[in-house]
Amino acid sequence: MTVGVIGAGGVGGYLAGALMRGGAEVLLTARGAHGQSIAQKGLRIKSREGSQTLHPAQTAPSPDHFAKRPEALLFCVKGYDLQKAAQTAAPVIDKETLLVPLGNGVGNGAVLRALYPDNPVAEGVVYIVSHIEAPGVVALKGPGAKVVMGVDGALPATLSTLGRHLEQGGVKVKLSEEITTEVWRKFLFISAMATLTSRYDKPMGAVAAEHGDALAAVLEEILAVGQAEGARLDHTDIERVYRQLEKVPYDSPTSMWLDFQAGRPTELEALTGKAVHLARKHGVDTPVLKESYEILKRKSR
Repeated sequence: MTVGVIGAGGVGGYLAGALMRGGAEVLLTARGAHGQSIAQKGLRIKSREGSQTLHPAQTAPSPDHFAKRPEALLFCVKGYDLQKAAQTAAPVIDKETLLVPLGNGVGNGAVLRALYPDNPVAEGVVYIVSHIEAPGVVALKGPGAKVVMGVDGALPATLSTLGRHLEQGGVKVKLSEEITTEVWRKFLFISAMATLTSRYDKPMGAVAAEHGDALAAVLEEILAVGQAEGARLDHTDIERVYRQLEKVPYDSPTSMWLDFQAGRPTELEALTGKAVHLARKHGVDTPVLKESYEILKRKSR
């Protein structure tokens, strides 16, 4: 199977390595020094088990440079880059190409379906802690990675093949016919923590310890929005968030908070604004989330 991976950061780079280990032919996008290093020396994946260098079939600055059409395209980019990445990929997409967004946020599949209404589109979420350590080097922190992919209904055959390659490469894979719920389950955690770490300028542990009322309110608000969107969420999902927080180090940041600190573009619209806008659409009251969004919009100016 030929798989295009758009974005060779911590997520995309690690999954590209797993796909190669699992026997897939990988076409990878990477730019700058990172892309040059991968093209010249291969992609080095570091983990607790050691280090391995793998060689994509092609490394290109953007998907329109791919020499062949992949059977599946994984979009491992941030929410604000998804539409542009998908548009750039148009020359290598035909009606059989499986499109899978693996970035944070909800509604990513809808972005791809709007551009490619005749294509099979799956939703997906990734559970991983990884980053670019140096040009051409992606480091995995923690025990491994898990990918959940699917559609609300019957699964495309290509998705099962993609899942097998990932599993053979060492990734835990779950294929779901209730992917809306799976996506919102992750969004409940990342939206709440990205929003509140950025609002209060504090790590996750401090948010939980010092701003517990705001955290509880935001989790309830996001839960209600997800339910209105059709996700089968309940309060056990909020309990799961608190169990996750008990496991992360006190000083753990979120990527959105780090982006605010560094003055970089942020995923504010994807991780906070999206929930606020959907709440308005469904008539769901989200006072704490809305207040946080307005504060962060002023911060980002």
